[in-house]
Amino acid sequence: MKKILVSSIGIILATGAVSAFAAKQDRENLAQCKADINAYYGDNTRTRLRSIKRSAGETHLRLMVNPKNGENTVIVCSVSSEGASSLATGDGVALTSPEGEQKVSYAK
Repeated sequence: MKKILVSSIGIILATGAVSAFAAKQDRENLAQCKADINAYYGDNTRTRLRSIKRSAGETHLRLMVNPKNGENTVIVCSVSSEGASSLATGDGVALTSPEGEQKVSYAK
């Protein structure tokens, strides 16, 4: 019984450590995406996080963007595991691309 209790506590602590690391990485990715959006739309742009999806080697942050003199739009910010980021509209039209890469749009 004692072994099961100790094992359960270990698993719970390990899970908490992994989610804490993911949360830290998500905050860093969000800060990078907000900086990219401000560079593209201007400093008076409001952003709101809608969702985060992770896939192999890449994180996709879906943001609602409200430029000062524009209408709301959904932006998908993709951040690779190496830290390179790119912006695309919710429809898949590329706005920015990582350094040295050509802008490419993707279809759903």
